[in-house]
Amino acid sequence: MKPTFHQLIILLLILTLGLAACAQAAETNNTASNPAPEEPANQQPTDQPEEADEPETAKETPAEEPAPEPTEEQTTASGGVSFSADVMPILMSRCITCHGGDRIEAELVMLDYDNLMKGSENGPVIIAGDAANSYLVELIESQKMPKRGPKLTPPQVQTIIDWINQGALNN
Repeated sequence: MKPTFHQLIILLLILTLGLAACAQAAETNNTASNPAPEEPANQQPTDQPEEADEPETAKETPAEEPAPEPTEEQTTASGGVSFSADVMPILMSRCITCHGGDRIEAELVMLDYDNLMKGSENGPVIIAGDAANSYLVELIESQKMPKRGPKLTPPQVQTIIDWINQGALNN
């Protein structure tokens, strides 16, 4: 006997629901068999910070999340804005899509300090010590850049301005 169209649809629905239930059960079992490690109850706080598994520079900030903003204490304590700690995370989160990797627009590479300071096909984009005349600042303040994705926040723009005005050092 040949099954009817309706019988085939019902059979497909039953199979789909069964597979979905199996996948959900497997996920639940995986979560239950790999619980989060518990903190030791007897651990005493120490004055020394715990060492991280990875160096800070190895961590990447996802493009959809804003780069962390430096606090005033961090900026003041370090003697100014740091390219590697403060500016580069902003560039990685907002600019690398079009100015790094497989895609390089206007011949401006923002993957590292040296390439950024080389500028673009239109010339330098940063004039050390002079944010007011730096093309990069003009583009991010006017929100012409980035063209795609979220714009820089006012604190992020200010961080870049401060870094340029402090000499645009590779620190």
